[in-house]
Amino acid sequence: MIDKIKIKYAELSDKIYINGTHIEDIEKFERAYSYILDDVTFYTYEYDEEEDIYSVPSNSYYKLDIEDYIDNRNFFLNEKDKHFTFAGDLRQEQQDVVDSFFKIGRVRSGLFQAPCGWGKTYAACSLISQADMPTLIIVHTKLLFKQWQQELEKLIPNSVIGSIGDGEFKVTNLTVGIYKSVHNNMEQIKNKFSLIFVDEAHLCPADLFSTTVNNINCKIKIAVTATPRRKDGKHIVLNDFFTPFRVVARDEKEHETPRIQVISTDVSFNVIEPKRDWSRQMNKVTQSKVLLSLIAKEATQDIANGRCLLILSERVDMLKTLQKMINKSVLLIGETGEEDRKDILKTAGSKYKAILSTKIFDEGISCHRLDTLYLTCPNNNPIKLEQRIGRIIREHPDKKVPLIKDFWFKGAIVNNQQRKRLAWYQSRNYIL
Repeated sequence: MIDKIKIKYAELSDKIYINGTHIEDIEKFERAYSYILDDVTFYTYEYDEEEDIYSVPSNSYYKLDIEDYIDNRNFFLNEKDKHFTFAGDLRQEQQDVVDSFFKIGRVRSGLFQAPCGWGKTYAACSLISQADMPTLIIVHTKLLFKQWQQELEKLIPNSVIGSIGDGEFKVTNLTVGIYKSVHNNMEQIKNKFSLIFVDEAHLCPADLFSTTVNNINCKIKIAVTATPRRKDGKHIVLNDFFTPFRVVARDEKEHETPRIQVISTDVSFNVIEPKRDWSRQMNKVTQSKVLLSLIAKEATQDIANGRCLLILSERVDMLKTLQKMINKSVLLIGETGEEDRKDILKTAGSKYKAILSTKIFDEGISCHRLDTLYLTCPNNNPIKLEQRIGRIIREHPDKKVPLIKDFWFKGAIVNNQQRKRLAWYQSRNYIL
């Protein structure tokens, strides 16, 4: 049970604004919005000393016992001629998630968590349609920006899709925006929506993302993610932005358990001081002819066996070299054009047998045909590992049992990372 802070009066809009004289216990109030991680304190409250005004995220009201308030948050439905209509058909577990957000009689703020491949975007389109109010979907990459536009055009076909980002600025009752562009146009749009839907919400605690979400004046803020946990621990503030209400999706689809193949190499990754040596050593390793030849050999064999590969690297130069060495492979990187991207994702498994990509594939990109993942560079982030594996466990009639090929290197620090990854695989009951 939360020990709420007594507040005499507050104003609710983009944030909750409270005069310091209306807070019964200032120290208790500040502690409630202060978080300590690794001896570093950060805050979700702001204080204007000149005006003696505190502001906190609009969905953090659950921490407060407010005696009197004025609610200026936008909360209005679409006009009759602008109703949203959902053109899809949900699975039962997707319908259960959507229904959970309406159990109080109207849509509510909160977060829903579902695994990669579950159909989060699909279910979100239904939720947005049922809420039927001016909505902004916020994403963090151009690829997700385009992907959301395509899904909305297909699943809510009677609406005009707006866009804020990639050189476009068109605000409609159903708009997709990239964080940075939304942030840069905040004064023009902050009062245009009643619902914001935040994709890949675990990114929200970063400064740009949290500021963007925090400055939009709407009553309903909904987050979706496969992995709400952040490596830096800052996921603990998500409740302040979206309320503590969470729905964890059931997954009725039985994905085949991935198999893990550890490929030990003779390539050294020698690091003494990571901050100083890591990038330099990564450059050296990704140019190794021994490693490149081994990856190309493994890929050629897997392709001959009917597999469709996702090969990930931290360096674009490495991918460009591999693309020349692997038949029917293609680059999907930041400089890949929109039409090429669509073609790659659509023809994976037929025209293209291997997609070579970077961290842009960590978040939200859908390509159901992929069944084999190559981890070609050292990494010690279990959250990103889970996201990357999620790319190859989506359902597709032509795919084989999911396979992860984890390339191992020689060196004390990477050896420790590799053993941790092995333990993580074992904790998931993956087949070794």
